[in-house]
Parts: sequence; C-alpha cells; structure tokens
Amino acid sequence: MIDLPPPTYEQTIEAIARCDIPTANIRITYEDYLQSDEVTISDLGELTDEKLQCLKAAVHPFYILTLQDEAQRAAFYKFSKREDRPKQRAEAREWLRSKDLLDRLPTFDPKQGIQDFSVALELACGLEPGSALMVREAASLAVRPDFVLGNKFKKSADALYCLTQMFAASDASEHGFDLFFIGNAAYVEEDKK
Repeated sequence: MIDLPPPTYEQTIEAIARCDIPTANIRITYEDYLQSDEVTISDLGELTDEKLQCLKAAVHPFYILTLQDEAQRAAFYKFSKREDRPKQRAEAREWLRSKDLLDRLPTFDPKQGIQDFSVALELACGLEPGSALMVREAASLAVRPDFVLGNKFKKSADALYCLTQMFAASDASEHGFDLFFIGNAAYVEEDKK
C-alpha cells in the first residue's frame, strides 16, 4: 500500500464544502497543543447521516475535528460511534481469539447490572474484582486512575488492553453502556466530595 500525503487545507475545505457545509463555517489550523492540524466548524447546518458520513470521510484520518456547536458535536460523536462499532467489535473479537481469550468474553445481562459485568470483565482478564474498573453514573464503567499510574500501569498494560478489548467485543454498548478513562484531576475532585 502506498502512503499518500495528507490533503492540503484547500483540498480538505473543498471536500467538507461538498458535504453541504458553508466554507465560511470552516477553519483549519495547526495547533501546537494537539501536535496536529485541527478542522474547526462553527455550524454544520441541518444534520443528516449522509452529511455526517461525508464530513467524517473528508477529515479522517488526517485531521482532528472540532465542532463548536455542542448538540452537533454530540450528534457527530453518536453517529461515529454507531458507524465504527461493528468494525471495532470485530477487531476486538479477533484480538481475543488470537490470545485464546474469546471463550472468556462475558455477556452483558442488563438484569444483573453493570457492577456484575465489571467484575466479569476483570476476572476474564485475570484481575482481582474492583482493581481496575469502577462504576460511574448508572451506565458507565471507568478505568480506575490508580490502576494506570506509575509502575503499576507498566505491569498492567496488557491487562488494560485486555479489558478494553473485552468491553469492545461485548454487547454492553448495545445496551447503552460505555467504558472511559477519568483524568487524574477529575478523580481527585470526585474523592473530595
């Protein structure tokens, strides 16, 4: 496969404009703090799956996309998650199969709840229950910040990857559950409450 250079800013703006997004709403800049080029769009206009698919194709994989409108950003995230889910699930299942872990994959049972599923994930990856995951809100699991800090993270990197692959291969997302990481500052603030 031949690696092609990324499209120019002008080519990218043209591709985004073909998605029925006014060029006046599009800005591309290089951001030092991201170490990447960022496409910022102030307003997408009317949202359709076709427009969101077109936009995703226009910026991926070369640009970071920032949508300034919060509702449009949430809609794009939801669309991308739905579109990417089958591929991510298949890739995760293949990784588990290659490690002879697929038969350990727990099935999410909404009647048992997210806490039981969290324990099942940890056990499937050879971890002590409660050592790596915690329930956040009613529909989310988070990786415990203390699990990924310091030397413990270096020793636990394989286990962390196992957890993320187990979650991706499972059917928990279809039930509206997410797995995410919490920044250390947010974790400390939460503990102070």
